[in-house]
Amino acid sequence: MSRKTLHYISFSLISLASYGQEIFTTTDVEDLAAFKYEIYPSLNDVQIEEKTIAFNFSSLLDKPKINFGISYTNNSIDFKDHDMYNDFGSFEELHSIQVYAQYKKDLIKNWRLDLTIAPYISSTLNEKISTDDFVFSYKANFVKSWDNNGLPSYLKIGAGYGTLFGKPNFYPLISYEKHVNEKFKYEIGIPITGAYYKLNEKSSFDFTAQPESIYANNASGFIVNNNDVLHNSKLEFKAVKLALGYKFHLDENWTTNFNVGYVSNSELTIDNNNNKIYDFDANESLSLNVGISFNLNKKVK
Repeated sequence: MSRKTLHYISFSLISLASYGQEIFTTTDVEDLAAFKYEIYPSLNDVQIEEKTIAFNFSSLLDKPKINFGISYTNNSIDFKDHDMYNDFGSFEELHSIQVYAQYKKDLIKNWRLDLTIAPYISSTLNEKISTDDFVFSYKANFVKSWDNNGLPSYLKIGAGYGTLFGKPNFYPLISYEKHVNEKFKYEIGIPITGAYYKLNEKSSFDFTAQPESIYANNASGFIVNNNDVLHNSKLEFKAVKLALGYKFHLDENWTTNFNVGYVSNSELTIDNNNNKIYDFDANESLSLNVGISFNLNKKVK
């Protein structure tokens, strides 16, 4: 995919931020830095606020062979009435620090290989960092491109490993993207399906369906109902989000993003040694998302 192709995010920015905590940067390919704030106001009496800041250092280079960057995400969780039964204080602040590198290699007959590695730490940081806080995410996919009178199409086939759908696991990557005209394109597949419409040089809309996830380790002791103290327990949130987003270029360098979403098939649990310790019975919720990004381009893409 060319550097000028806009990668829309779950506002979300790709998503990656990533999708949830995944190996997709929160910035567009042209962005140097991006910030996003998102809130899930009510997941069965649980509120989640997410703040992410990401930097794409490859935007400083001219046609880099390797894209690389770093992101930090903070999740603040209000457990409300659930604290009446257990003390979830150790899970109220989650931190994720991710670095990533992406390599692209042109093959034959308009095929391309994309490889991405993105190790990160996701933890409550209540104790010293250990291997239980570390997740090594990666993905590999082949991309086939076509050009129809300047309107490209892409087929992507591959697989990845990470927390795209909750706890670390392998997952498929397959999608088809088609630019119908200069203003409209669509994408169908996993992990994202969406439609994107460009109103003018400054404004665009998108409608997307994609997974959301949080996965973090808590090394400190967590006391359950029978007064057992558990260490290295994991908080896991996974859901599917339908979202309507709006992007506006304030000027040639600054862009804002607004997004309203509906979260379904939600699961929010605390596990220990692959055993479910507590289920919050998360339900459907609205989500609100706002972001701003900065690029070094002299021309709005």
